[in-house]
Amino acid sequence: MSEGIEKVKGDVKSAFEKIKGIKNIKIIALIFIIAIALIIYSSVAADKESEKQSFQNDDETRLASILSSVEGAGEVETMITKSSGQIVGVLVIADGANNPIVRLRLLSATASALGVDSDTVSVMSRKN
Repeated sequence: MSEGIEKVKGDVKSAFEKIKGIKNIKIIALIFIIAIALIIYSSVAADKESEKQSFQNDDETRLASILSSVEGAGEVETMITKSSGQIVGVLVIADGANNPIVRLRLLSATASALGVDSDTVSVMSRKN
């Protein structure tokens, strides 16, 4: 058993000596560490972007579901545009939006549901 430990110690020492013999090992190690850090950072950034899009799609789906229950609205699709976490624009496309009363109801409901001014919301009728 002692011989096995001595052999492992010898192997570790010889590997360490080989590493010490490589010129510029500090630079190589630094480059390796930076590469690993960049890989981790890009992975985290991609996850955050995916989470952000998923959240936005969830909001759009919920809003479309709510708006489709407005009388006369018909089928509704929505798109929410955000900048720095703030809603800067909302597009609502509905089958019944060619009726001015339905359009006004959709505009009001969207502004209320998202807590934005009505000038941030555009309501359009769906192409036939």
